[in-house]
Amino acid sequence: MSNFINISILGASGYVGSEMIHLCLKHPNIKIQSLSANETAGEHVSKAIPGLRDSLDLIFSKLDEIDFSNIDFIFSCLPHSELQASLHKIPDTIKIIDLSADFRLKKSDDYEKWYDFKHAHPDKLSEFVYGLTEFNRDKIKSAKYIANPGCYPTSILMPLIPLLKNKIIDGNNIIIDAKSGYSGAGKSKKTENIFAEVNENIKSYGIGDHRHIAEINQELSLVNEDSIRVFFAANLIPVNRGILSNIYLNIDANKQSEIHECLKKAFANENFISLLPLNEVPSTREVVGSNRVSIGVKRGYKDDLLCIVSVIDNLLKGAAGQAMQNFNLMNDFNETTALTYNANIL
Repeated sequence: MSNFINISILGASGYVGSEMIHLCLKHPNIKIQSLSANETAGEHVSKAIPGLRDSLDLIFSKLDEIDFSNIDFIFSCLPHSELQASLHKIPDTIKIIDLSADFRLKKSDDYEKWYDFKHAHPDKLSEFVYGLTEFNRDKIKSAKYIANPGCYPTSILMPLIPLLKNKIIDGNNIIIDAKSGYSGAGKSKKTENIFAEVNENIKSYGIGDHRHIAEINQELSLVNEDSIRVFFAANLIPVNRGILSNIYLNIDANKQSEIHECLKKAFANENFISLLPLNEVPSTREVVGSNRVSIGVKRGYKDDLLCIVSVIDNLLKGAAGQAMQNFNLMNDFNETTALTYNANIL
């Protein structure tokens, strides 16, 4: 009997798909059987991802051409809306981790509002477990389908969930200003994503209406007695990868130490989360190239103001790394398997 789990990666030629391939190649219990990529179908994987020239001998296929009969598990890195439209083509014996937003939201109407499509499988939304690993391990372990969290939500939910769960902060007036490298936009050929547009330029977008607001509000409201509506603004910065989220809170005076202690207790035994000493804040350089989250708590100039800074690699902890973490849980492997590599040191 084989010790390998046979994997197919859908949407494998993009930035997240490429990271997913690299992680799968590092995993001792994974065998990649097929890769889908509609635009590069028929091409060798090394043409789209030259670094894999000597590591993987596979040809990209269209999704409709993949033989799923020998597949145990799918990582879907397809763009938003594509998996939900194609789910009926995949045998229901196969486990899936979806890295798009297609099954993160639990109300089908929200997809028309936030993602501009009518959901093809609203009956399946409840079957997908939200894969924020550190807070949902028990459900993930027994799940058949996982909705991997978004990159911005991952950085934001990590520090806020413990604080709301322990009623140390309330859900009112949470303001988030987040910055992301341009890999977060994927490999789309839009004018605003070309080098001349992003180099030496910082641009705000999705102010107050970014798609990830629905996901953030949904997950924070689940741990809060009342529904939560955050104010969220995203910014594109001229770096390849990394997310830095500044989370601004109005708090009861002199509660900074209690907030820091709550986070310290919540993450004391976590492999991938680091909490800095009070009043120290992280930078993206600490986490880029890793599956880590680094969090800092900084006092404001007044005792009732606080800023939490949370940084991640958007392609790893914000996407492929967290997906592999969830894969390990679902298959009873060590949670750190294929993820024990370090961030940049220079």
